[in-house]
Amino acid sequence: MFFRNKIVALNDESKFTLKIGHDRNGILIIKELSVKANNVDELIEKTKEALSEFNQMKFDLIKGEMKE
Repeated sequence: MFFRNKIVALNDESKFTLKIGHDRNGILIIKELSVKANNVDELIEKTKEALSEFNQMKFDLIKGEMKE
């Protein structure tokens, strides 16, 4: 499964943006994670949500590849 330097906005309100890609060794990495919040607690919660949604998206992609 290769992602090739993609930008993934995970929600319509643009509360966070996730840029993913591969390093020079071909390992999947998060290149940038931008999260908007009003305080630190909200920032931590929204960061957890962003990573959770990314994990779900990754799982759905893998599951889709297994069906083919």
